[in-house]
Amino acid sequence: MYRATNDRTGSGGRAAAFAIRAGDAAGHLARRLRRSRYRRGFSLFGVLLALTLAAVAIVGAVGLYNAARESANRTQALALLNTLRANVETVFAGAPSYGNDTDLIATIDRRGGIPDGARIVVAGAAQIRHPFGGPVTITGGPGGAANRFLIVFADVDDEVCAAMGDAYAGRSRARAGIVSITVNGTVLTAPVTVAQITAACDGGDGANTIGFTFG
Repeated sequence: MYRATNDRTGSGGRAAAFAIRAGDAAGHLARRLRRSRYRRGFSLFGVLLALTLAAVAIVGAVGLYNAARESANRTQALALLNTLRANVETVFAGAPSYGNDTDLIATIDRRGGIPDGARIVVAGAAQIRHPFGGPVTITGGPGGAANRFLIVFADVDDEVCAAMGDAYAGRSRARAGIVSITVNGTVLTAPVTVAQITAACDGGDGANTIGFTFG
């Protein structure tokens, strides 16, 4: 009798102990699952935060790059203008005139007067492109004024137009050889003011044409 009762009691105790251990295991598993879900949630938040910061950094870097490139192109455009002017004056130094509404690109090109970075060839003929991709023309004796020449930059935006015009603002024909600046068809006789340049360079993005008459 004692043995049977003891066996039943022992079996019940073992069952109870097993149930307790099973409960502990289940509780431990639940806690692990909760921690796992928390870690997964935290990791997802961290990834999203990192991606957001990376996107902001990329946008900022692209903006800085574009601004730096724009500034460099403006500097190069003005350098191209001055180089072309100097080369035309050198080529025609001993000539009686610059011609009469004459295209001078071929003339200076045969003498190496067009910088390589601005020179392109279309249908066997040399052409000039400024750093912003628009065409540049050089005309000798514009309007029949044989002692002058005109360099025109087309398809430039307002900022570039103003920057180029400002480079010759306040200069006169006697001091700098600049006769006039023509912006979008408006002729501004030298010396030109910054205010005149600002008002004239209003064609919009890539829509201005600015010309410089020297002589």
